[in-house]
Amino acid sequence: MLNNPEGRENSLECTAMDVLSSVLGVNENVLDPGENPGEVDHLQVYLEDSRDPKLQINNNLWHELEKLQEKQKHIQLTIKTTVPPLREYMERFNSQLSEFTSDLGYIRNKSTELKNMLEYNSTRLAKVSPLVNDLMIPPSVIHSILRDKINAAWQENIAFMRDKQEIYDKYKNSDATKPKDFELLYEVLSYLKTVILDRSRKFITRCIKKLRSHQPTASQRIQDTLLQVRDIFQYIVENNYSLALELRQAYAYTLRWYYKEYFGRYVRSLTILPLKNIDSQYSLSNSISNVHASKSGTSMFSNYLSYGYGKNAGPVTAESIQDYFQISKRLSILTQEDNTVMVSQIAENNTMSHYIEIGFKNLNLAVLDNCSVELEFLRNFFRINNDEDEFRGMLEQIFQPTFAKTVEYTKQLIQYTFDIFGVLMCIRIAQQLQFESKKRQLVVMEENLNNHLMLLWPKFQQLVDFQCDSLHKVPITAAVARPLNNSSHRNPLTTPLELTIQFSKFLTSLLTLACTHRAPIDERSEPLYNSIFRIRNDFETVMTKCSKKTSSPERMLAINYMFLYNTLEHQNLNLQGQADQELPAVVKETEDHFKALVEALSKVT
Repeated sequence: MLNNPEGRENSLECTAMDVLSSVLGVNENVLDPGENPGEVDHLQVYLEDSRDPKLQINNNLWHELEKLQEKQKHIQLTIKTTVPPLREYMERFNSQLSEFTSDLGYIRNKSTELKNMLEYNSTRLAKVSPLVNDLMIPPSVIHSILRDKINAAWQENIAFMRDKQEIYDKYKNSDATKPKDFELLYEVLSYLKTVILDRSRKFITRCIKKLRSHQPTASQRIQDTLLQVRDIFQYIVENNYSLALELRQAYAYTLRWYYKEYFGRYVRSLTILPLKNIDSQYSLSNSISNVHASKSGTSMFSNYLSYGYGKNAGPVTAESIQDYFQISKRLSILTQEDNTVMVSQIAENNTMSHYIEIGFKNLNLAVLDNCSVELEFLRNFFRINNDEDEFRGMLEQIFQPTFAKTVEYTKQLIQYTFDIFGVLMCIRIAQQLQFESKKRQLVVMEENLNNHLMLLWPKFQQLVDFQCDSLHKVPITAAVARPLNNSSHRNPLTTPLELTIQFSKFLTSLLTLACTHRAPIDERSEPLYNSIFRIRNDFETVMTKCSKKTSSPERMLAINYMFLYNTLEHQNLNLQGQADQELPAVVKETEDHFKALVEALSKVT
């Protein structure tokens, strides 16, 4: 029907004619134009007239007919323009679908073939891949070993080479089948190991040479750089032991020179540091002697410990001497926890006067700190084994010239001084540093400090001799008759002598220093113990002579010893409150001794 619209129109016309014939009661055969042509003309005219809208009663059928005709034209146009391309597309799609179906069959066959090959290769690779993974050296690792900068990340190449070396040696010593190029790969591994050793040697040598460059470089900075790549030296130890020993020895010789020069400059800086001039005028007798006696007392020791410090020194006042015998302001260097070392620039530009213990502590504390740093570095970087004696030997080799310089400085520091408290404080500082050295396992530093003590103790005993001789040279008459605190009148039977007041300051200062040691020691074997008793006995001898110049010797002695006892008792109470440990025996025995003297004299008087 869609393909024959003319037929449909004819059919519609026939249908209309049939309806008309039925309405008119005319036989269809009569209207056949083939048989009655004359009537056909009238019929056609009628039909044409019937089409006239003016002659029609109901026009809806004609409108519907027109609409149907329009639709028919649209359908025919669509069939002519759309259906042929669609037919061609469907035919082409069917052709392509057939081709794709054929290709899918080919792909299915290939997939099956590849699957079989993959299973076959997997079976073979399962046997070959461990060998490949074990012997393969990635190009990136080779490039890193040859070109990359030596730093903490570069050390990963050393760990890689250790693992590969172990694997290669395992294959080399086994009877298993090896690849044909195994020897070539093993040779490449040996070349890489040689490159690592050579680059590591050059890196360590370059760092050591920086210590001798014209631009000063702190050794701690070089050590930090080496510690970041500490594994390179251990790799040298594992693969070239003789080279490791040579590098370590080169470091030791370089640091030996470095510290000798560094501490040489530091000692010169401390030598420039202004020191208080404590000469032979600072004696127990000088502040209570008259002017003539003071001068004679000074010249009396001109041939004994009097070179340098006391030879050209001017006279000092009694107030300066009395202030010297009170050491409370100087104790902070022994009790403070601040272990900051004075740098050389400050020492060279410092205009304040210091006591000798300042230079002694700063120098030896600096040496201790550097010894500790060096020992830690030797253990962490240049470790060949865990033999502590080997580390001590290297440390002693490095610091031996430095130790000699420090001992020489101490010798010059105390050679001409009469500062008995300064010498004793240096002894206490040396003992404290020895205690710290033992905690840090610095045996060589302990031995070095022993060398200082071998200089300090004899010097201390010489100064004890000096003070004892000074007591014996006290003019007895002047000691008894000298006014107290510049007053115009005094009574030796009611007030203590100025010599007693001065001696109480001196004795309490010595006893205070006897309490400053931190490590437990045998104080009875220490020279300080016997020296205190010796000075005390000489003082009592002088006091006995002075008492004979009075009308009541026992009363005079009781007054002076009571003053000493009260002073010691007050001091001991303060020391007990400050000290964390029990007071030394010499402190208690000295207090008990004067207490016994006071009680004995009180019974007599």
